Amino acid sequence: MKLKLLLVTALIFSFLTNAQNLKYENLMGEWKAINVNIPNSDEVPQKEALKMVKDAFLNSKFNFKGNKVFRIKFGKLADKRMKELFFLDNQNWALKDNLVMIGTENDGFSSMHITVQKVEGKTYFILPMIRLEMEKLSDDKPSKPKVIESKSEKTESIDYSKAEIETKEIDESEIIEFKEVQNPPLAPDCKSKWDVEKRKECTTKFIQRHVMRKFNTDLASDVGLTGKIKIMINFIIDTNGKPVNIEATGGPDIMNKNAIEVIGLLPNLKPGMKDGKPINVSYKMPLTFQVHD
Repeated sequence: MKLKLLLVTALIFSFLTNAQNLKYENLMGEWKAINVNIPNSDEVPQKEALKMVKDAFLNSKFNFKGNKVFRIKFGKLADKRMKELFFLDNQNWALKDNLVMIGTENDGFSSMHITVQKVEGKTYFILPMIRLEMEKLSDDKPSKPKVIESKSEKTESIDYSKAEIETKEIDESEIIEFKEVQNPPLAPDCKSKWDVEKRKECTTKFIQRHVMRKFNTDLASDVGLTGKIKIMINFIIDTNGKPVNIEATGGPDIMNKNAIEVIGLLPNLKPGMKDGKPINVSYKMPLTFQVHD
């Protein structure tokens, strides 16, 4: 499953856990998220991003309707910057091998997968990046299924062969760390008139969204890995705004390679500047997975 549920944090969490013995009739109905947990959140430096995630999902409602339509309503405090999550609403849902799948039949129900756990009488929905404690508000009954057609933007096919992986010699004295640069590289839709912290935040979120859209989260299960996996991505945004000298370490080779390919697919940014001249800016990004048996 491609990670299409996009949360603007520096980490990606993929939970592969043992599901309960689910039945359609037990899942049908409306559920409310009464508690939100983001594992390894202490490793995320962008605390505002964590708050945005929690605000979006706390008191959110998941409705598995009897006609196989899935509706989701995010919490009242949900930030408008989380609008990309709203594509999850009004899709079909299915239950296969004790896994709840959201999407459409044409796209293989790939928009989101949910594992349901019951621990000490409490019910938890485990999404790709978060763990929600749920309370059931109402039941529903089976009815004639309503088929939702897939939309092209939800079924993006990623061609990793188009990744541009470039290595170039750059004097270390000519490189400034992203956290220290005063005129940071700018992603599309980031405005130069904003203050420096807002510009950095905008570019950071653009890069994170890109990685989370395109990183192949299936790789962990494909190679049979369990436990905590942390990949550190390092690259330089050069004087042309192009990502170069991309490195990924800490994970299995196949996942490191995919992380490099994903960065290689980044569009060119507006380069960072110093004294009116473009500069090389180093960027670091951690990706952490907690994979359970």
